[in-house]
Amino acid sequence: MDKITLFDERAWKIFISAGEVIEVRIPKGFGKMFNGKDFLRGTISGYFDNHADFVKWVQEADKSLKHEGIYFTLQVIDPRLIGRACNRLKQTLSTTSDNNVVAYRWLPIDIDPVRPSGVSSSDTELKESLTLRDQVAIWLMTEHGLPEPIRAMSGNGGHLLFRLPDLPVNEENKLFIKNFIIITAEHFGTDRIKIDQTVFNPSRIWKLYGTKTGKGDEVPAGQYRESRPHRIAYIEKLGADNGND
Repeated sequence: MDKITLFDERAWKIFISAGEVIEVRIPKGFGKMFNGKDFLRGTISGYFDNHADFVKWVQEADKSLKHEGIYFTLQVIDPRLIGRACNRLKQTLSTTSDNNVVAYRWLPIDIDPVRPSGVSSSDTELKESLTLRDQVAIWLMTEHGLPEPIRAMSGNGGHLLFRLPDLPVNEENKLFIKNFIIITAEHFGTDRIKIDQTVFNPSRIWKLYGTKTGKGDEVPAGQYRESRPHRIAYIEKLGADNGND
């Protein structure tokens, strides 16, 4: 299976159109980048409209910083935000808020195994999440007429991203997104697998495909336990409307 990431310019262009920007955010990062003198700690963020700079900075951050995950803004944000940190990452207190989002472009579905916080999923839990992800995709396409989605592995669970016509950010469309997610969660959620019902807000950040997820320690397999590895998030299928045949 060909694993697609946002370091692939083909995927980048699906999420970022000409003239747009995304925020990259590392909520709990610390360390030094590019062998620099300054020690970064806390929220590390930057805004990007250039793919080469995006690749350089994100790959360096993933390699050099300690973190639990690297994320990006999923929906369409105000391009003027690039003035906060132009095609670079820095320690900051200013991140994208709901009133900085100009349009919904994606209906996001986030499927994760139920487990204690701060713990990576086992391979069995991940497999169950991805199986449910594919069932949800078929249901939303056949029962609700949604297009073929992007299917991805978040590091610990499954992602679906359904492309929408760009919708203005208002209470009506916020409720539309929220209700779709709630209906899906109520239809498919179990005591072992949950569908996150909180991802409807416009400024929601999303796992950045191509970067590692580092919740808790990496746990090796033992006599009485499964391994719980740190994995690289990736896109499995772009979907028919996003570049796949």
